[in-house]
Amino acid sequence: MAGRIMQVLFPLLTVLLAVKSAPIQTPRKTYIMDKLVRVHPMSLEQVVALEKLQNHPSMKLDFWKVPHLNTSVDIHVPIHMYNDFTKHLSRVGLHPSLLINDLQSVIDQEQASMEIPDYVINSFGVMSISGLKPRNSDIVGKYARHSEIDSWLINIADQYPTLAKVESIGSSHEGRDMKLIRIGKNNEARTKPIIWIEAGIHAREWVAPATAIYTIHKLLTEYGINPVVTQLMDEFDWLILPSANPDGYEYSHTMDRLWRKTRSRQSGRCTGVDPNRNFDISFGGAGTSTNPCSDIYPGTSAFSESETRNIRDALLSERARIKLFLSFHAYSQLILTPYGYTSIKPSDNQELMRVAEAGVASLKTIHGEMYTAGTPPDLLYAASGGSYDWAKSVAGIQYAYTYEMRPAEASFGQSGFILSESEIIPNAEEVWASLVTIATEIQY
Repeated sequence: MAGRIMQVLFPLLTVLLAVKSAPIQTPRKTYIMDKLVRVHPMSLEQVVALEKLQNHPSMKLDFWKVPHLNTSVDIHVPIHMYNDFTKHLSRVGLHPSLLINDLQSVIDQEQASMEIPDYVINSFGVMSISGLKPRNSDIVGKYARHSEIDSWLINIADQYPTLAKVESIGSSHEGRDMKLIRIGKNNEARTKPIIWIEAGIHAREWVAPATAIYTIHKLLTEYGINPVVTQLMDEFDWLILPSANPDGYEYSHTMDRLWRKTRSRQSGRCTGVDPNRNFDISFGGAGTSTNPCSDIYPGTSAFSESETRNIRDALLSERARIKLFLSFHAYSQLILTPYGYTSIKPSDNQELMRVAEAGVASLKTIHGEMYTAGTPPDLLYAASGGSYDWAKSVAGIQYAYTYEMRPAEASFGQSGFILSESEIIPNAEEVWASLVTIATEIQY
């Protein structure tokens, strides 16, 4: 009898133990009726008031653009904070314009643009949707997941073994591989100058990795066919890191579309560090926050994050040959020149601006989009601890730029970070045109 009881109870106990040990699934964060607003500070008093709100621990506002005098500031305001937020602003004479009334609706629209309907003809001869097709292995022009990017890199390198090689520069905090693809004719010799591209260091800026993927595809599939591509591949090695913050990027796909930081645990209940404030260049200075929950928290120390340490080590190992460093971001349609952390310009600022402005001119010829070249303090705001400043000042790479891609600004009904997949290819085409010009113009 005891044996029969155990036969019945053992499977039940197994199920109960499995349920008990299974991780609790946190629901995906939603932004139902959250607002995106714009203000335009015209006085230092208004700038200071916005900065206080940005660092207010209980307001939990998400500043998509940092407060700067005479510059539009886009702010994501949770619905439950909206009334208090507007009251704070009215005290200093600021009255926000409402860009998006329901942020979740825009996120939903972006998600819908990523789904591939499976059309079938029914018995009445009418086309209907029977479900969603699985995404194929070609991720060019798509917002791919980190694992898809990894697989695609390996597959395309296998297709072009004489032109490409995939390497790991290390693991992320959560153990994801950070794959770098090395592209170029005779790149095994490792004697040519290098162009470095890093994308996705801010997790929610999905168009940046997608543009890096397009660039890789362009270089490999058009070598020997397109004379411009062939020349650039013969002259340079290209090192491209399409997913510089893999944990944050994956989290933005699965749990929180607007997640920006890494996923390391911080003090209290806070998670993540802004990896583009974590480099050892004026660490903890302008454009950072001491609040561990802030989106611009730089971490406890420079290179506290495994992701930034991996990038640092990879750059230093190749710095003698890297002649051009590019960091892909969104949004604002800018090509940013050094330095981001100070209003002081590098001694070769005139040369850096010459090349950047040539890139801007080429970019405009593709789809008519207007970019602006200049330093962050001149165009946006000062920000310390950034990768491209570190590449220029510490690693000694002469030409270092940050792209802020489409759109130019958030507009009524459209979010800056949340961009339809239909925008990926046009964005990548114009960025490619500017890359060609910049690569041609640099002197080394």
